[in-house]
Amino acid sequence: MNRKYLKWFGMFLACAGLLFFSCGQDPEIDPAPDPGENETPVSEKTLKVNQFIFDDVKNYYLWTSTINWSAVNPKNETNSFTFFEKMIYRDDSWSMLTDDAEGFHHILDGVATTFGYELIWGRFINSTARYAIVLYVYPGSPAEKAGLKRGDFLVSIDGRKDITDSNYMDLYQAPSITLGKATLGENGYLIPDNQLVSMNAVWMYEDPVVKDTVIVKGSHKIGYLCYTNYTEESEKRLQEVFAGFKRQGVTDVVLDLRYNGGGYARTSCLLSSILAPAHAVKQKDIFLTQTWNAIMMAYFKQTKEDTNEYFTDTISINMDLSRLFVLTLRFTASASESTMLGLKPYMDVIQIGEPTHGKYYAGALISPMVFDSRRNTWIPDKEIENWLLYLMVYRYADRNGDTSFSGGLEPDYFAQEDYGYVLPQLGDVRDPLFGKAVEMITGESVRTRSASSLPHPHPIDSVLLRSPLNGKLIFSR
Repeated sequence: MNRKYLKWFGMFLACAGLLFFSCGQDPEIDPAPDPGENETPVSEKTLKVNQFIFDDVKNYYLWTSTINWSAVNPKNETNSFTFFEKMIYRDDSWSMLTDDAEGFHHILDGVATTFGYELIWGRFINSTARYAIVLYVYPGSPAEKAGLKRGDFLVSIDGRKDITDSNYMDLYQAPSITLGKATLGENGYLIPDNQLVSMNAVWMYEDPVVKDTVIVKGSHKIGYLCYTNYTEESEKRLQEVFAGFKRQGVTDVVLDLRYNGGGYARTSCLLSSILAPAHAVKQKDIFLTQTWNAIMMAYFKQTKEDTNEYFTDTISINMDLSRLFVLTLRFTASASESTMLGLKPYMDVIQIGEPTHGKYYAGALISPMVFDSRRNTWIPDKEIENWLLYLMVYRYADRNGDTSFSGGLEPDYFAQEDYGYVLPQLGDVRDPLFGKAVEMITGESVRTRSASSLPHPHPIDSVLLRSPLNGKLIFSR
């Protein structure tokens, strides 16, 4: 029995962190095509990697039916990345292959050598110079210790040099850095303020619980949480936050997912179970349903394995909400979207902000394994254990199984961050997204716009830039 280890993350929301095939027959894998006379020789190691890719894409890939398998030959491709790309469905921008498994795991777990901030970028009009705006800083990070905060403008790099296309990634990747700050003048210009901020990057866990607070407005106690990544490490912290909300008698919750691109399945299920009505959690109702490829759906039918996902026991800290306010931007993706979709049949989920990214697919991490006949078990293949597949394996839907939706989830109330103004701090009612939620909760209007404008510099498409991995921007982790 092939008990190949699949570690699920991104939008694989089975609530358990691991899935093992434990009974029945394995899904069938067709043999690789025989090499022809004119094929290019492939090294043994590359062939092993190619076969690993071939076998698992054949079995588990959601869009395996779109592949012309007669034209795909692992024995005749000298570049494994090229071989992988030949099989990927044209609309799949998330599946990927890496030969740095350890580094990819660190990214998923929220661990990095980092300054500990997230930035959005702009370019000055009629100039090649860039500037950066701090969106948030991670607790305990070099950025926080250096005094950087949300809304700060960064306009120069080491030695008062302009930030340009050739050096802007140093703000993420350099081992150390000195940055020049600027203030927003009354005339709308950025004015360098002679404040230099020096930092050394450190290896750290970037705690995604960036901000939590309770705001009292009349009879309302509003619990606010800004959460940026569904990491397993954050589960204890999430439980502490909501236990605190319960102790303080929180009546309404605002979940800020505007910068959250997804994360681990178990964590998403946990958070959703904390927020859901108590009756759904007690009964362990269906949270999400799954649609796999035909091979896997037949396999699950044969083995009588349940592919539904269920709320998990969180009664001690369950908020028993009838409504939830969620703040979103187009960076909101994957596990964040599933949290919203999974909860909607059970409660009123009120979305404020911009449409989300629109990723409704489960990603699986698949490692190369070999069968150890002495121990009668599967073990990591040491020769190619640095390789890793991140593969879309199913589409999820709510308990009703509706998969008709496409594109991002549309907000109930449209609101934007305005990067031409000084950004209010997270959890500040002057923030346009959070302020709208507070208005809806209390019925009282809130002033949400900062006083100063920024007409001369302007953001570049308001794109959130992250360090690239294999040339792709990863929304799902």
